Amino acid sequence: MKSESNHPHHTSGKRRPGAGQDPHRHRSSRRRRRRQINGHVIFFCILGVVFLITIIRLILWNRGTDSGYDPNETTSEFDVEVLDYIQPLDPSLLKGHKDDGVTTILALGNNPFSDDRSDSGLAGLIAQKTGATVYNGAFPGSTIATKNPEYDSSYPLDGLSLYWVTASLANQNFDLMEAVVSDLDSDSASEALKTLKETDMDTVDDLVLFYDLQDYMGGRIVYDENNLQNLNTCYGALNASIQLIQETWPHIRIFVLSPTYGTFTQGDGTEIDPSQDDLGNGTLVDYLNWQLEVSRRNGVSFVDTYYGAVTVDDADCLTDGYHLNPEGRSRVADRFAQILQPARD
Repeated sequence: MKSESNHPHHTSGKRRPGAGQDPHRHRSSRRRRRRQINGHVIFFCILGVVFLITIIRLILWNRGTDSGYDPNETTSEFDVEVLDYIQPLDPSLLKGHKDDGVTTILALGNNPFSDDRSDSGLAGLIAQKTGATVYNGAFPGSTIATKNPEYDSSYPLDGLSLYWVTASLANQNFDLMEAVVSDLDSDSASEALKTLKETDMDTVDDLVLFYDLQDYMGGRIVYDENNLQNLNTCYGALNASIQLIQETWPHIRIFVLSPTYGTFTQGDGTEIDPSQDDLGNGTLVDYLNWQLEVSRRNGVSFVDTYYGAVTVDDADCLTDGYHLNPEGRSRVADRFAQILQPARD
């Protein structure tokens, strides 16, 4: 009898590792382990990418981007709104008026026009820039409002204030103006009077009223609510003058130019900034606003040169604080010329 140990298929009780196990199950386990490893790798890769993006964004944020801002750029032109009020002339007012084909402008006012009567002065520059004929009837040192309630020879310049100039033109009576001018010993004033006496108002198409800050300097009253034609007030004198012009020469279109910015020194040496200092009747801006208001009420055009031509930042356009120099006159002339032609069209 053969022993069992010699049976070729007999094995001992111990099994080899893996013996009797399903090979497919073994391969499946390895695949699961590979998937687990790959999942971790992917997770850490994504985390790394997120971290890298965050770092890059943080660096870019700290560096910032170029906004185009120039710290040296002058931006004052955007700080305020220009207060123009431009009104067309009612066509019915031209009925019966013969157009001679020439644009004729009469300039009334004070120093902006009277300081220089040459071709390089304000009237001359306006003529060049508009192609118009410009008559300069401005008196140096004159104002819109009168100083005294009634004319007093102790202050003769009242006779050259806006309303009395307008009344002299309307009546064609220059006796008072001749008496005043003869006492002034001023070539500029004499030239203005001569111009006004020779001007044919029927040929005038546009009237420009332009006074600097001398009403403010002289402490003229701004407004009298009880008398809207009080010649002692800037509002009243301007109101009365505009209405007299409209009644006498309805075909003339009127442009009121505001005073430009300027400064001056009082007798005691005090430096005055008209944009801030109230001398008893408001700042210069108050005077400007009442000019704008009377222009609106009478339907005439108002051109803002305080914010629109020579501003608080334009000291290089002024001489002696408030007199326009060549650059200042050029700016005002440009401003007016830009408005006049579209207005006439």
